[in-house]
Amino acid sequence: MIAEDQPQRPLALDSPGDPASPSFGVAHILDFDLSHPLAFVALAIAFVASRAPFINIGYGTDPDAWRVALSSHWLWDNGEFYPSRLPGYPVPEFASAAVIKGGWLATNSLTLAVSLLGLWFFARIASKLELPNRGIVVAGFAFTPLLWINSMTTMDYMYALTFILGCYYFLLREETGWAGLMLGLAAASRSTSILFIVPFLLYLWRDDKRGETRDFIVWTIFVPLVAYMPIAWKYGPSFLNFYDAKVGYLNVLRLLGKDTLGLLGSTAVVAAIVISLPRLVRLPADFVRDKNVTVWVLAIAITVVVFSRLPHEAAYLIPLYPFGFLIMGRYFFRPVLAAAIFMIIFAGFIDIGTNGADLDLHALRHASIGQGLVLSNRDTMRAQIRFADDLAARDVPPGTVVETGFIYPEFAVLNRDRLDIGILEKDTSSISQLSDKGKADDVARNVTYVWLLDPAGFQKALKDGKGIQYTLDAGRSTAALYDFRPGLFGALLIQFDRGPSGSSGAARTDR
Repeated sequence: MIAEDQPQRPLALDSPGDPASPSFGVAHILDFDLSHPLAFVALAIAFVASRAPFINIGYGTDPDAWRVALSSHWLWDNGEFYPSRLPGYPVPEFASAAVIKGGWLATNSLTLAVSLLGLWFFARIASKLELPNRGIVVAGFAFTPLLWINSMTTMDYMYALTFILGCYYFLLREETGWAGLMLGLAAASRSTSILFIVPFLLYLWRDDKRGETRDFIVWTIFVPLVAYMPIAWKYGPSFLNFYDAKVGYLNVLRLLGKDTLGLLGSTAVVAAIVISLPRLVRLPADFVRDKNVTVWVLAIAITVVVFSRLPHEAAYLIPLYPFGFLIMGRYFFRPVLAAAIFMIIFAGFIDIGTNGADLDLHALRHASIGQGLVLSNRDTMRAQIRFADDLAARDVPPGTVVETGFIYPEFAVLNRDRLDIGILEKDTSSISQLSDKGKADDVARNVTYVWLLDPAGFQKALKDGKGIQYTLDAGRSTAALYDFRPGLFGALLIQFDRGPSGSSGAARTDR
């Protein structure tokens, strides 16, 4: 459905209406409708080809990606479903389980296919809205670094985003039943997606289609209700548990500044906002007058509120991106829009780095040019796998329990052919039963690997005469979660000359 007001005339040195002017050709390219079949085929080929060099490295830099793989293997090996972590992500978890026998190439390719569908939805949305500058906006969406990274890992973010975009697309087509089905699948991919019912219902009401909301609401509620039923049956009310921990403001600044658009991309967008203020001042009035702008702003606001509640990962902001791009396409001056999108994509490969430090004045003073998000994510994945391999090759005395820290799900999946994967104790309050309370026994060497030992588990291991070794990450996590330090009670710190790079939302690295 076309927005009520006409697209605004872009800023140009020459009249874009004059075919003889240079700006006419530029305007035609930037406004090109990439949803046309041949154009989208070309875009899809570029989309897939750009991911090809990175898709066969591992399940992802986020431990949650390896948790999905661990859950999938457990389902096949034991005929029992445990979610990768609570409250569960049924659609991507069962979809990944269906192809897990093909390894990370298969599961990552499935995420890529879902992401490509999301790109098609976005291109069609931009076309139906007759969005100005839609060619460059769709291209920017396709190659934004954070979306790029998450489109080729075994995670749930792009599943949820694709179905949210599918919901909006079918609302524009006035097909409310399909729209409800899409939003239901989004909520069954990531539970917080259910909050997008607010802007989409408001869209229907403002379009005087209140009588058509029944199918939309029914499908939106029915699909996740069915999807989460097996998890609720197994865990009871505990299935609503989620990882909840305070995050320091410097970490949040790092996520916003470095892990979303990169420092160069973020700076370019801020500059574009300042330059485009003469147009952006119309946004509040358009929010009231134009139901599509209302959807965009509310969708961004919901994403920001959810992220502010638990700002653990930059990828929590992913639902913001398409609606942010729609606002940029409509309100940014054309030259600064093109420049900002170029810098966003460029920052995926070359960016300003702070060597893994928090984003503060001291770090900025020592910043230097280095790898961007896409390349550093690749190197982080390789570093994590090398660390897991080194841990597996370490000579450990028989009768030892090794606390691996966050590398555990990756370690367990990479070595599952020689390990007996099990559970320390069934604990329905545990966020991830198979990793938080999981164990991997090397029966031949009489060595057990775990994520962490809680105080009771630590004391039991000592009482049973077990030796305990732990990684630096495991020591920090034990101190933070259980308020004791393993080294003070006889555990041996595993000393490597390096550690694995940390990660957040398949984005945070040591760059």
